[in-house]
Amino acid sequence: MELGQSGVVRKTNKLAIETIHLSKFFGKENQIRAVDNLNLQVRKGEVFGFVGPNGAGKTTTMKMLIGLLEPSEGSGKVAGFDIVREIINIREQTGVLPEPAGFYDNLTARQNLRFYAKLYNIGPEVREKRIVGLLETVDLTRAIDQKIGGFSTGMRKRFGLAQALINEPLVLFLDEPTSGIDPLGAQMMRDLIKDLNRSKGVTVFLSSHSMEEVQEICDRIAIIARGKLLAVGSVEDLRDIVRAKEGVHYLLEVEDIPLSEAAEAIKKVEGVQDLEIQDRTLHIHTKMKLRTEIAKAIKKAGGTVSMFEEEEMNLQKLFLKIIEGV
Repeated sequence: MELGQSGVVRKTNKLAIETIHLSKFFGKENQIRAVDNLNLQVRKGEVFGFVGPNGAGKTTTMKMLIGLLEPSEGSGKVAGFDIVREIINIREQTGVLPEPAGFYDNLTARQNLRFYAKLYNIGPEVREKRIVGLLETVDLTRAIDQKIGGFSTGMRKRFGLAQALINEPLVLFLDEPTSGIDPLGAQMMRDLIKDLNRSKGVTVFLSSHSMEEVQEICDRIAIIARGKLLAVGSVEDLRDIVRAKEGVHYLLEVEDIPLSEAAEAIKKVEGVQDLEIQDRTLHIHTKMKLRTEIAKAIKKAGGTVSMFEEEEMNLQKLFLKIIEGV
């Protein structure tokens, strides 16, 4: 963890989570490969997204990382500790918000957090101050002495985050943190996660089916399907992967010359694969990035570019392209 001049925690290249050929097999003959040869590196201080279709191996991976399942093959470390030999150390340094999360519904928010704090041997004075502070952080101060059984889904999700933070973890595992709650509550949770990451430097490992959520708050994203890692990187890195596979799509509008002349000029640019005219806009498909070359071709033909942009896929579309055919 490193502090910048402003006091805000900077992301580093040091690793909070690392897996090497991590695998988990099920069945009498290990025929079900839930996680297959997974190599991941999560840097300290980043929000890392872990996405995949149902049955991809996300939950199995998370259970191995927090010590609930022993790997069949390979190894891993969380917060510098081995996921098989040093499980107790990992539990001291991590917080977990599972899906679904389980609480004692007949106890109040304060009583629940008091119980979990005692599991970490947090002293009474520190414990009581931390409980009040955490419930204030997740906007549940008014419900501190309300029984959890009366909480709404959104309140339960926020309380689950407070519970996961009771031991001031270095690494936070979140499984579907906004599932089942309304858009306003979901945004509140996202803002809480981003603030925790920025202000306290907590490394977040986030599994979610909401691609919009993952794109908004994650620094890098890993895509997994059928137990195998297919791609990892920022959203722009994933775009580059899809570009290399499918090429680039541009939208172009031109002035001073007819679109037909512009189209003829663009077709001569090496690497242009397809071109269509739709509603005064040129739709161009190229093998690679050719923005400069296309702009030069239009200028040489006497035209002026009035609009030129790449059709950038959002994470949802990138995800579907990357898992296509797997």
